[in-house]
Amino acid sequence: MDIGLPEALPDGPRGRILAAGLTLALLGALWFGVITPLIGWYQDRAEELAQRHALLARMRVLVETLPDLERQSGGVRPAPTALLPGATDALAAAAMQSAAQAMAAAAGADLASMETLPAEARGGYRRIGLRVSLSAPWPVLIELLRSAVQQQPRMLVDDVQFRALPLQVQPPQAHEAAGPVSASFTLLAFRAVPAGGGS
Repeated sequence: MDIGLPEALPDGPRGRILAAGLTLALLGALWFGVITPLIGWYQDRAEELAQRHALLARMRVLVETLPDLERQSGGVRPAPTALLPGATDALAAAAMQSAAQAMAAAAGADLASMETLPAEARGGYRRIGLRVSLSAPWPVLIELLRSAVQQQPRMLVDDVQFRALPLQVQPPQAHEAAGPVSASFTLLAFRAVPAGGGS
């Protein structure tokens, strides 16, 4: 009676080729399905670990330099103050007038007049104003205004007014820009108000 047993596997050279093919297929499936993902995972972990080691080394170097940086910062001079010196408005205005005269001398300008304006409270500060008038060539005037905004203590320029003066007898080729200009402007600066107040 035939009970349907499967046919026997081929033997001989044909069987050996089939066995070798099945072995290679099994090895390929094992390689691409298990070993390659494991190698990729290992390489990713190794790269991440190397990055962490590099970061740790950089952080150690930074930590070692911190005491030197703290020692160096102890010897740094403080930045120039942006506020006028003086315990009262009058002293601050006098300091501002001296600064304005120094700026004018450095720019090569002669100030015609300086008028101290009434001080005004601005929060925890007092605003000191100085109205300045002068006549000077245009380049000198521009240099004076530039030095005012770069001044320490910091000054602001406000309410600038220009008026060209009539030219004296000059050669026709003289540039109008080099002629004198009458100008007036307000310089503003601030001083701190002490805890007890004061003006």
